[in-house]
Amino acid sequence: MAISSDSTTVLTGSTGTRHPDDIAFSSKCTKQNICYSIVVIVFTTGVVMGILGLYFYNWRSQQPGTPVEPESEPYGPSNGPPNIVLLILDDLGHADIGYSEGSLQTPTPNIDRLAWDGIILNRHYTHPVCSPTRSALLTGKYAFQVGISNPSSPGEPYGIPLQFKLLPQYLKDLNYNTYMLGKWHVGAHTRAFFPGARGFDYWLGYMEGEVHPFDYTTGWLAPEVNRSGRNLYENGLQVAESCTNNHYLPHMLTEKFEQIVHNNGAEHSKPFFVYFASPLPKANSEANGTYRVNRQFVMPQYLSRPSVRAMDNEHFGRKQQMGQIQALDEQVKRIKEALECKGVLNKTIIIFMSDNGAAPMVLPTIHVNHGSNWPLRMFRGSPFEGGVRNLAFIWSKLLKKKGIVTDQLFHVADWLPTLYEAAGGNVSDLPNLTGISQWTSLKEGTKKGDRTELVALINPVRNVFGFVYQEPGSGTLYKIVGGPGSSHITGWYKTEGTNATLKMVNPTSVSVNCGHPEGIERTVCQPWLADCLFDLTNDPCELNNIAAAKPEMVNLMKNKVVSYNATAYPSVRQPYDPTSNPELFQNWWTPWQDPEPVRKASSCLPFQSSFSL
Repeated sequence: MAISSDSTTVLTGSTGTRHPDDIAFSSKCTKQNICYSIVVIVFTTGVVMGILGLYFYNWRSQQPGTPVEPESEPYGPSNGPPNIVLLILDDLGHADIGYSEGSLQTPTPNIDRLAWDGIILNRHYTHPVCSPTRSALLTGKYAFQVGISNPSSPGEPYGIPLQFKLLPQYLKDLNYNTYMLGKWHVGAHTRAFFPGARGFDYWLGYMEGEVHPFDYTTGWLAPEVNRSGRNLYENGLQVAESCTNNHYLPHMLTEKFEQIVHNNGAEHSKPFFVYFASPLPKANSEANGTYRVNRQFVMPQYLSRPSVRAMDNEHFGRKQQMGQIQALDEQVKRIKEALECKGVLNKTIIIFMSDNGAAPMVLPTIHVNHGSNWPLRMFRGSPFEGGVRNLAFIWSKLLKKKGIVTDQLFHVADWLPTLYEAAGGNVSDLPNLTGISQWTSLKEGTKKGDRTELVALINPVRNVFGFVYQEPGSGTLYKIVGGPGSSHITGWYKTEGTNATLKMVNPTSVSVNCGHPEGIERTVCQPWLADCLFDLTNDPCELNNIAAAKPEMVNLMKNKVVSYNATAYPSVRQPYDPTSNPELFQNWWTPWQDPEPVRKASSCLPFQSSFSL
């Protein structure tokens, strides 16, 4: 049965409220598979052996938490549509995992194993910041086409307009159970914008752009206002401190994922979709009364891993970031193990992606993640490649060709129609979307998609844009960046703790080859003065501005940007509303404009006591 956004809280983060079945269910397959290691004693007579063997089989199949055998075949018309797990990361840098630039600072064997066994999307583009990217992902449209151009801040009363249908609502039309874990950040001023009202049967997470991973507070500053409040909800209800006991949030969300998979129906009668919006590896910002204090938090065991421990404390911020990426790799490991132990891995599509580029340590009060996009240009918030060309791959047993890398253009808005088709839907039934279904290409492994251009950014508020275009015939990719509102920071930023002789990388087949010395501009680009043009096929690091040499291409692409801008939905951005102040709600961020801004659970009930499918 579906769970409404009003249903009783079912959190089990607190050690004092965990159900015995939850304790029995471990994230490690080795613990769950104890029953498989029992040696059946061979009896002297065939009759006795058969009876005892049948008795043992029946007993084992009735044990709670016992995994079923993995399916021999992936899903198909005979056994229903696939489960879908979409893992979106917060500010993960291009150079911060193993399979991309071969980082030796942050080995990520679990992520890498899935990536190399799936399809790596080497030209996967997002918008440069979180709310716009998530809006495009959930609506199948460019963010400016739904009125979202900037990341929202706490207390700003806006989100994805309610007239736009979201991905989980489309999947519910196809009989999916839908779940959301982690970061929302696309509207929270009324309950109509909460995940439960936008298509999710169950959800646990935080509503704003970032949260403290232990006390779940979000801090922010507005003019003359110091704002900080607790920000953790489950099905629309505030999750009390006594229910969580400062449990490390990435672990809590992973445990909740394990429980969802474990409890999602023994008969697998309905497929499930999990939108897992991890808080990793982004830092948290807190308001201290005069300015934002930036924090990176990580559990000690991740800082103790050999590669992290080897980093000198001169780059302690980078060391903490590496620890968070290790926590992310562990999260991916446990996600896969949960699916495998339940016996549904072969029936599941897994998508891994970052919402935008990393934020390196450039501006101390803003960019604090110590992430790396090297050798790509710029970072989070920028239309240059370091902000919008981001990590992504898809893994599934249904893929006919695995272990490949594709350079086909892919935009984050493409995921909605792609997954809808993968789930058995007819894309012709979808309304006018910007996204293009690329499911056939991915399933067949053709490395050829239907997309030939994409908008990386159109921001009517800031007056800045970025656009990618594939020239017919030659197939050359061009990129134009411009607008008077463009940042005057346009450079490249090396990975902390590395230098010319200590690069700390082992290049892979998807590592970026700049073609010229990395980080050294060949022809100046000042987008606030004049549009810049780059040949991404031969200059992926945007070192050489060729706008002066190719005025026809500049004009063609600029006209396309103008045409796309004409499809913009009016900006829904609203200024800070002082009535949202957490001090008015016992230090909670709430849906303050809702008739019922505060809803509390009567108790911390175990997950399974009110969750049944």
